[in-house]
Amino acid sequence: MLESFMRLPRPTPPANHRHVQQSDLPPEQIHTLDPVPKGRLAACVIAFLLGSWMLAVPVALIDQLKDAPGPGPAIVSGIVIALGVATAGLGGFLFFNARDRRRPWSVALIGALAASVIAAVMSATQPGYGLLLAAPAIVAAVPALIALARDASRT
Repeated sequence: MLESFMRLPRPTPPANHRHVQQSDLPPEQIHTLDPVPKGRLAACVIAFLLGSWMLAVPVALIDQLKDAPGPGPAIVSGIVIALGVATAGLGGFLFFNARDRRRPWSVALIGALAASVIAAVMSATQPGYGLLLAAPAIVAAVPALIALARDASRT
């Protein structure tokens, strides 16, 4: 009974055993990965940063927004936070999976970025926000949208 719980010793490898290294292989057996387009990486970083900014601004302005009259600022803040989470999540996910060429992920990030730009421009009409979201969205996200659209049309 005790023997069933004991680990059996591993056999020792032969003396001439060693791991095969890439330098030992002929060139036709070495597989190199395709380079990731820099525009895609830049757009993913911008999407992540914009989404994070869209999460930080409503939290920083919570005292000003809770005193604003009417339900408008609360609704806009909810939309901004939801789109910030989606944009930051998709941007981060696609940054770490940049070699994935599946079109639905690129289209989802393009949609999240476009919706974030719309929500950021919409937030400029609410008291308290000003241009805190609209300016970064227009300056950074529009070029990222163009880069992602070009990249998605190539695949």
